[in-house]
Amino acid sequence: MSRVRPVTILVVAALVGGVFLAGFGAGQRTAAARSADDQGFSLLREILNLARREYLNPAPDSAKLFDGAARGMVEALGDPYTRYMDAGIYKEFNQDVRGFFFGIGIFIEIRDAQLIVVQPIEGTPAYLAGLRAGDRIRLINKVGTDGMALQEAVTRIRGPAGSKVVLRIARPGRTFDVEITRARIQVVSVQSAASLDEAVRRQLAADRLGYLRIQTFRDETPQEVSAELDRLLYRENVRGLIIDLRSNGGGLLNEALEVASHFVPQGRPVLHRVGRDGRRSTERAGGGRKAGVPVVVLVNEFSASASEILAGALRDSANARIVGVKTFGKGVIQSIFPLSSGGAAAITTEKYLTPADQDIHGKGITPDVPVGDRLEGKAEAEVTRIQADQLKRAIEVLKQRVAQPR
Repeated sequence: MSRVRPVTILVVAALVGGVFLAGFGAGQRTAAARSADDQGFSLLREILNLARREYLNPAPDSAKLFDGAARGMVEALGDPYTRYMDAGIYKEFNQDVRGFFFGIGIFIEIRDAQLIVVQPIEGTPAYLAGLRAGDRIRLINKVGTDGMALQEAVTRIRGPAGSKVVLRIARPGRTFDVEITRARIQVVSVQSAASLDEAVRRQLAADRLGYLRIQTFRDETPQEVSAELDRLLYRENVRGLIIDLRSNGGGLLNEALEVASHFVPQGRPVLHRVGRDGRRSTERAGGGRKAGVPVVVLVNEFSASASEILAGALRDSANARIVGVKTFGKGVIQSIFPLSSGGAAAITTEKYLTPADQDIHGKGITPDVPVGDRLEGKAEAEVTRIQADQLKRAIEVLKQRVAQPR
């Protein structure tokens, strides 16, 4: 999950007893840090000169070399979510949050240092080629993905409409190559019950229950959610609502907070943020019209980041129930810092806690009503059965909640 903000430099000066000694110690540390930085820049200059003078082949231009150095510096932090984006990749990132890109139509994530498919987008080339949630991508056009940064993988998979990419996919007991033709992918972040089969739609209509699936959090998601809620709550007068966050890998923080404010009472916490210095701040729900009906949230092991924020907020601050399997467990926030080169750095700057002070990073959110199993490695028919059983149980839980006195 990312949030976009300008870089702000905060300088704090404090005068306490022992000013001279404290200042002397701080001066020593600053000098040591400056010395280490100077040595680092000197090292880069040495390598640059060696590459230009000694390398067998013509060395790339300086911009490409420094891009590589910047990428290596960020990777040295050892955080899979902190990444450097050159100008081209940053442009793609901005396209993503606006809802379209050129590629094959999958959401991917890093799990256990491996590239994994979170979900193929329905109707896209990846979906039609049979890719599934949980597939592990071993090669992209014969290039190994072990240790590959997420954004590099995204860039390698994407390309002009009509071009092709070959992926090596690993599933339990089977590894195979698949060639997929790229296309312009339009991301629809919100889906209604129209995406469900007819029997389920009839049941929801008969019980006056609403269904809302959020696939990702991008710029337009709050407006799309608001429009769908208006239809469900004020035209169809549903008595309860299922919010399906299964295989939602996250997206933009502010948009997730805005969606939460449709359900969480004004002033109640949506999440707590904790910075590197341990200081906490709390994001609270805004005003405006609230849904005001019982809510059940569907999740699975690929519900991550912003979707976990929404699930935790609705359970802790809006009395929702969570149904499914334990979520992914990404409880850190990245800030996007635009750079003078035209690129950007996505830096992990904070962790977050749910309103009930739960730290989910590396742990996930455990559902109130566990249903089904993890999708990874399952045959297509088994995946369909698990998803159907989860939705069926969510409907049962919601009907019970609607029937209870409020």
